[in-house]
Amino acid sequence: MNKLQIEATAYQYFLIIILLVAIAYRGGRDFLFQKNVVEVTVTLENIQEIFPTAAYYDQNRHGVFDVYGNNSNKIGSVLLSSDYSQQFGYGGKVPLLIGVDDNLTITKIVLLPNNETGYYIEAIYGNKFIGKWKGVNLKDAVQLHVDVISGATHTSNAVMAGVRQTASSVMGYGASVVTETNYWTTIKDILFLSLMLLSLVMVYKKGMAKYRIIYMFLLLVIMGLILNIALSAQLLNRWLLDGFTWRANWQSSVIFILALSISFVGKRKYYCNYLCPMGALQELSNHFTPFKKRNLPTRLMGITAKEIYLTLIAGALLIGFTPELSYLEPFMFFSFSIIGIGLIIFGLVVILFSLFFNKPWCSVCPTGCLLDTISYKKAKANDF
Repeated sequence: MNKLQIEATAYQYFLIIILLVAIAYRGGRDFLFQKNVVEVTVTLENIQEIFPTAAYYDQNRHGVFDVYGNNSNKIGSVLLSSDYSQQFGYGGKVPLLIGVDDNLTITKIVLLPNNETGYYIEAIYGNKFIGKWKGVNLKDAVQLHVDVISGATHTSNAVMAGVRQTASSVMGYGASVVTETNYWTTIKDILFLSLMLLSLVMVYKKGMAKYRIIYMFLLLVIMGLILNIALSAQLLNRWLLDGFTWRANWQSSVIFILALSISFVGKRKYYCNYLCPMGALQELSNHFTPFKKRNLPTRLMGITAKEIYLTLIAGALLIGFTPELSYLEPFMFFSFSIIGIGLIIFGLVVILFSLFFNKPWCSVCPTGCLLDTISYKKAKANDF
C-alpha cells in the first residue's frame, strides 16, 4: 500500500525554521487574522495638507476635528474615515482625512499612512478619482458614483467606501445607505469561482491535458488581466505583518488555502501550474515560440536560485530591512495601466526570455519556492 512521505532537504528545513522565526518575530499569534485595532494618528501636518493655514485643531465630542487659523477663527472641519469605515484595501485599512467647510462641502481628501502599494496610491490621487469629490456636499457624496481605477480596484473601493460611509454616518443615514450592487464585481467573483472549479477539473480529471492551452489562455485573461490576482512575496509578507485581510483579499486567501491543501494531498506545484497568471503567460510564450527552448542554469552547489532569492528576502525582513517587495517580482505587470516603466520592462523581459527558455521566471520565483518547500512522493510499502 502506497503512502505519502514528506521529503525535504536540510536547506528546506532550515528555510522553514527561518520563516517560523519571522512569524514569531513579526506578529506571532495575530498573523492568521487581520488585527482589529488599527492605530491612526492625526497630526497638525496632516491637517495642514487640507487646510494649509491651520494653526491648531480640537477634536469635538463627535470625534470631528475642528480646525482654526492664526486668528482663532474656525476655518473648517476634518473627518477621519477610520472612525466610521470598515472597508479594507489590498493591504488593510486605508484611513482618510476628509476636509469640509461650514456648509459640509468637501474641500480635499488625503490618505493617511497605509500598507497599500505605492503605485496604487499614486493611481487614485488626482482629478480622475479623489479629485471627483472636491466641491461635493456630504449629502451628495453618499451616492456619488466614481469609477474605480483599473489595476487598483481594492484601493479604489476602500477609498470610495471610506468617503461614503463617513458621509453617511455624519449625515445620519446609517451604513445601509452606502450598500449597493456592483454587477461587475459580481461577474468577477463568478469568473474567479468558475476558474477555481475548472482548475480542479484540470488537475483531477483524466484527458484534460489536450485543453491545457485553452485553460492557460483563460487563466491569463481572468486571473491576470481582469482580476490582477497573484500570490507574491509582497502579499505573503503583508499577511505575516498584519494578518489575512479577509474582506478585501478573500480570493487570494482561497488560492493560498487551495495551493497548500492540494499540494498536501500530493499534487505538487498546483498553484504554479494551474493558478499563476505569470506561469500561464510564460507557458503560452513557450508554446507559440518558433525557437528551441532550453532550461535556465539556476542551480549552484545543489541549491537553486529561487531558494537563494527567497532566503535573501526572508533574511532582509528578519533584520528589519523592508524592501519594496513588489519590485522584486513581476506580478504587478498585469496592472500595467498604473505601474511604472520599470515593472513593465521587468514583465517584458520575462516574456522575451520565455521565447528561448522554459518558464524562466519559475526558475527563480521565490513565491513558488516557498509554496513548494515541502515536497511529497509516493513511498512503497516495504519502505515502512
